[in-house]
Amino acid sequence: MQKTTIDQLSDLQPLLSLLSQKEIQNSLIQTLEKLPELVDQYSALERNITFIKSTLNDKQSMEYLLGGLEDEFGKYIPTRDSLEALMALVHSLPKYTKYLSMVEPIMDFLLSISRDQESIDYLYKGAQDLAGPIQQKVENGLDLIQRAKMEADNDHSPVTIFTVFKLIKEPAVQRSIHFVKALLTIASEPKSK
Repeated sequence: MQKTTIDQLSDLQPLLSLLSQKEIQNSLIQTLEKLPELVDQYSALERNITFIKSTLNDKQSMEYLLGGLEDEFGKYIPTRDSLEALMALVHSLPKYTKYLSMVEPIMDFLLSISRDQESIDYLYKGAQDLAGPIQQKVENGLDLIQRAKMEADNDHSPVTIFTVFKLIKEPAVQRSIHFVKALLTIASEPKSK
C-alpha cells in the first residue's frame, strides 16, 4: 500500500513543482478572486443562449422579427424611378466633375482666406473704402433733404405764379424737367421683342 502512495506522490511531483512557482500562485489567486464574476457572466451567457434558442423555435416571434426587418429594409430597396435617377446622375457625373473641379480652387481660396485674419481685415478695409464714398453721398443727400425740409417748414411766404416761373428757370429744376421728359418719352415707346 505504501508503494501506491509513493507512486501517487511521484505523479504529483511535477504539479507540486509548478505550484511552488510564485507567478503560478499569483495567477491562481487572481483566477480564484475573479471566479464569482466569471460564473455570473457564464450564467448570463447561458440565459441569452436559451432565449435565442426559444425565439428561433417560436414561429410567431421569427415572423415578427423578419417582418420588422422587411419593413426596415424595404425603405432601401430601389424602385424603378430611383434607379433611373441614379443612372441619370451617373451619366451626368462627368459634367458635374468638370464644374466641381472649377469650383474647388475657389472654395479652397475662400477657405484659406476665411482662416487668415490679416486677409479678412484687408477685405473689410477694402469694402469700407468702396462703401465709404457711397455712404458719404447718401449721408449728404439725407442732410440736404433734412435742411430743405427745415427751411420749407420755416418759410411762411406765399407761393405766387411768379415764384413758380422763377423756380423753373433754375438750372437744377431744368435738368430735372429734362430728365422726367426723357423718362416719359422712353417709357411710352413701344417695346420691341
